Amino acid sequence: MKRWGVLTLLGAGLLGLVGCGESYVSTTQLSGANEVPPVTTSASGTASATLDGDELSVSGTFSGLSSPLHEESGSSAHVHQAPPGENGGIVFNLSVTSDGNFSGTKKLTDAEKEAFKAGRFYVNVHSENHKTGEIRGQFASIIGN
Repeated sequence: MKRWGVLTLLGAGLLGLVGCGESYVSTTQLSGANEVPPVTTSASGTASATLDGDELSVSGTFSGLSSPLHEESGSSAHVHQAPPGENGGIVFNLSVTSDGNFSGTKKLTDAEKEAFKAGRFYVNVHSENHKTGEIRGQFASIIGN
């Protein structure tokens, strides 16, 4: 009887580990200086990203844009993939509110997860005066953290 009790507890413990993924968090400051090429603006913002298993959640705020938001590919703020100093394609759109908040989530592929952990994801906010992006924030590499 004791043997079954131990095996049951061991099995329950192993089941508790199933689905427990690693969680990673990265934050960034959004500024025109981070754009490629750099943009002169007084706008600024912050963003936070949490990778929990396969799901990346991004949220943040911005203020002081030089003009109204500009919608590009369905949104005026996106998560892009490229290393610092380079521009890259949109990974997913962020929902933007009129008071300067944004958020979004996406289930990432294994390659996208590795790119995020290697610091190759950034947030970009687009305005009418700067259609390719007025402020940008690159998420830092979290490999080894």
